[in-house]
Amino acid sequence: MNNAFTNTFADTFAALLAETETGKPFVYDEGDEVSLMFDLHTVQSRMKRQQPNHLILGYTRAMLGFCMIQTHTHHIGMIGMGGGSLAKYCHYHLPEARISVAEIDQRVIDLAPHFLIPLDSPRLQIDCADGADWLKEQTTPFDVLMIDAYGPQGMPDNIASTVFFDLCRAKLASDGILVVNLWGSDSRFDSYYARIRTIFDDAAIAIGSDGCANRIVYGFNRGRLPSIKALQQRCRQIARQHSIDLPSLGQRMVRALHADDGLEPFSQLEQQLRKLHT
Repeated sequence: MNNAFTNTFADTFAALLAETETGKPFVYDEGDEVSLMFDLHTVQSRMKRQQPNHLILGYTRAMLGFCMIQTHTHHIGMIGMGGGSLAKYCHYHLPEARISVAEIDQRVIDLAPHFLIPLDSPRLQIDCADGADWLKEQTTPFDVLMIDAYGPQGMPDNIASTVFFDLCRAKLASDGILVVNLWGSDSRFDSYYARIRTIFDDAAIAIGSDGCANRIVYGFNRGRLPSIKALQQRCRQIARQHSIDLPSLGQRMVRALHADDGLEPFSQLEQQLRKLHT
C-alpha cells in the first residue's frame, strides 16, 4: 500500500475524529458528495454537487408525500434545517411556495454555503431559533409544517411534547399537513406516534423510508384521512414534475391508509435496520 495514501487517510480520519469530540456539526467532503455530520456514525444531510437539489437520503424523499395530497402549497414551515436538502428541494420544485425555517444551531446555519442553500432568495427565510418558541410567534398559517428536529441526543423534549404537537395543529391552515421525521428504532416512537394521532383525531399515518430506519408521520388537519383514489390520481398528474419516485412513495402511503392503525407495515429490510439501531 502506498505510504503517502495511508498517511493522508490517517490524518484525515484523525481530523474527523477530533471534530466529533468538539460536539459541533462538521462537513465531510467526499469529492462530488458533501455531508453534514455530528459524529462519524450519523449523516445528517448529504448533497451531490452536480445535483444540489436532489434528495439523496431516503427519509427526506419520504417527507414529500404531502405533494400528492396538498393541491396548493403557498407556505411551508420547517423546524430543523440540517444541510437544507428539503428546503432546497421545495424551493426548486414548488416555486409558488414561501419557506420559513427555524434552526436552533447557528453553527449549522453557518455551514449553509457548503450546501448551496439559496440564502439570497426572497422566498426562503431562515431564523436561528428554538423551534418550539419560533412556532409560537408564527402568524401566517402553514399549508405544510415539516419537523426534522433529531439531534445527536435524539428529539428534544419540548419538540416531542403533546403541547408542541397541539401547537403544530393550531398553526396549520384548515387543510394543512404536519410531517414529522421520527426514528423508527427510537424506543419512544410508539408514544410519539400515539400523541400525534390523538391530536389529529386519528387522521394520521406513518410510512417507512428507503434505506434507513426512519418513519415519517403525517397528520391531516381536516381531521380525516385523504382519499386513496385522489392521492393516486394526483400522483399520476405531478410525477414528472418531481425528481423523486412519487409512485413508490404513493404506494407507501396507500399501504398506511389501508392499515387500521395507520402504520405502513415494516419491510424485511426496515426490520433489519431497526434491529441494527436499537
